[in-house]
Amino acid sequence: MTQSASGETGLSDTTLFDLVTFTRPWGRFGFGAVALLPTGSEGVGAGQWALGPAMGFTVQQGPLLWGVFNQNLFSVAERFDGPDVSVSTLQPIVNYSLGQGWSVGTSEMNFVYDWDKGEFTSIPLGIKLARLVRFGKTPVQFQVNYEHNFYDNGIAPADTIGMTVKLLLPAG
Repeated sequence: MTQSASGETGLSDTTLFDLVTFTRPWGRFGFGAVALLPTGSEGVGAGQWALGPAMGFTVQQGPLLWGVFNQNLFSVAERFDGPDVSVSTLQPIVNYSLGQGWSVGTSEMNFVYDWDKGEFTSIPLGIKLARLVRFGKTPVQFQVNYEHNFYDNGIAPADTIGMTVKLLLPAG
């Protein structure tokens, strides 16, 4: 459940993000697409179908992993009347391996630029602590994070504490 700036609650939209990745000696990079599906409740979701390009890269340097992902969404059709979607999202990645499956890094923060407003609508800063464990051959990551949003146009909370469990499916 999500709460809108006007106080309405409901389900939010669904975002699909997929990259074709290429491995190089310095790290990985990828290009692909992102789609916004208007699955959210009226007043909470954007009410728009949106598509756009996505790209990113990561560099592994010893225990340090760093990089950035970029997603760009632009309205292509309406589900119900709402403002057009015209945003770019930057997600910086910094992660440092502490050994024995532990790591510390930036949270999954998203800097959001609204092209219609001509301004950033979200400027967060966050940190996470994660632990990777194996259940049999299946890797699972547990993480806890804290994020503070220094600027937001009223959509996201100022402070967020999250706990995530990720089932990781190895390629190949």
